Amino acid sequence: MADHVGRILTVDRVRELNAKDWFYQILKDSPRIHEIYPGIEDAILEGAIDHHIHVYPDFVQRNQDMIQVAVEAARAGMRSVCFKDHYNLTAGCAYLVQRQIDDMVTREELPRGVEVYGGIGLNFGMNPEAVRIALQYPKCKMVWFPTFNSSGYYRALGKESGINLVDKNRKIFPGVVKIMELAAEGGTGVGFGHTDFHELLPLAQAAKEVGARAILDHPLLELNKLTLDEMKELADLGTYVGTYCQPMIPSMYQPVVDPFETPRVVEAIGAERCIAASDFGQLLHVDALAGMRIFIRAMLAFGIGEDALELMFKTNPARLLYLD
Repeated sequence: MADHVGRILTVDRVRELNAKDWFYQILKDSPRIHEIYPGIEDAILEGAIDHHIHVYPDFVQRNQDMIQVAVEAARAGMRSVCFKDHYNLTAGCAYLVQRQIDDMVTREELPRGVEVYGGIGLNFGMNPEAVRIALQYPKCKMVWFPTFNSSGYYRALGKESGINLVDKNRKIFPGVVKIMELAAEGGTGVGFGHTDFHELLPLAQAAKEVGARAILDHPLLELNKLTLDEMKELADLGTYVGTYCQPMIPSMYQPVVDPFETPRVVEAIGAERCIAASDFGQLLHVDALAGMRIFIRAMLAFGIGEDALELMFKTNPARLLYLD
């Protein structure tokens, strides 16, 4: 498992993952899998925070709406959920969902509540004024940098387009720094979006300078995948490494993945510098809570201990969202 983290999967590794005896090999290499059972994840989920969930309403269809996810999270005993939109502000909807959850608790339709948050996605541009206004909304706890409109994402596609966060000399634009300053002042986390190391290094350096709490969004997902050394360098600057259900759990969106890359990253970088989340909500994935259950079981089976998962699901996301 130790050697299988890189920019892309090798042909030999893909063949190994799809070998006829892979099922038996995974059992042999992971003896703790025999100790895993449904419900073993309950203790980790109690008090957990998922800061990165895609839900309906959105610009595309999603598996569940905000109320459905919040109700399931409350029944699982989670502390909080935070809903992401690539383009818009979700904090207003989060406030209304919170009212619904609180009312269900009052009527004894739920045994407990859950904290519901949202944030703002910046795919329309890095606009400090838009962020300043968003931070005036109750329930705004994340600012997500550009994803599908990111210049780093376009570079990965071999194109020259998108929203640039740095100039040709890799100097970060003042407006980007201002947004991180606003997030730090407003007690809001920053997700660095779908970009590459070319932009991520100066972003992480700036975040450290202004005191922003930031995270790499799914750095093992193929569309913005980093090497282990790159992740380490960014983590050394104080940026959290996102270790998400996507892409650890294979799907139709990314059918060939190496599930051992995620635990390898946690082992190499340290759970104290990683944050777990689902990044689920896509129609061809399982639901967010189901994904988290599978993720926790797999991490336990692959050798990541309960103390490490407590850090990744509770302590660290609480700090990212200024809930510590």
